[in-house]
Amino acid sequence: MGKLVVVKGDAVSGTDTHNVIGIGPNPGAPPPTATFSGTGKYKYNGSVTSSLSTFCKIAGQAVALVSSQSSLNPGEAASGGHFGPKGSSFQPGAGSVAQLPTPTGPPPLAITDTIGTGVPNSAAGSALLTIGGMKVLLDGDKIDTCDGTGHTANSTVAASGQSFVSCSA
Repeated sequence: MGKLVVVKGDAVSGTDTHNVIGIGPNPGAPPPTATFSGTGKYKYNGSVTSSLSTFCKIAGQAVALVSSQSSLNPGEAASGGHFGPKGSSFQPGAGSVAQLPTPTGPPPLAITDTIGTGVPNSAAGSALLTIGGMKVLLDGDKIDTCDGTGHTANSTVAASGQSFVSCSA
């Protein structure tokens, strides 16, 4: 069975790991709180938005290529799933005094590295279908989101902008 071809606006979702800083309970109190630094996991809810084919469209939407990029949906970085306090699975890093963060304490827990952009994983794209020599993205291809953070990304693109053009590989 073939896979649908990805077009502009198709959803990209998954989980990223980011460096974070904030305040947490001090295991050697007083004072009751101390600096927390480490990592946390964050939901990535975005869509394919840029560097799309300028030559080929499906149902009026530009086709996504292995050179395409995704962006977080509006509001995700400001107060959504990619907002400092909304993380999970926090792990203290070297030098962190606090063992667990207190996401709502002053100052709020904050992501300290790059967020937002995703690029197709090196294994993404059709082995058969290309446009201008670039592989076309297919439903279920992996996207390395928040590229440049140095952390493992685990996001996937879901074709939903069209339902009739597919590729067998």
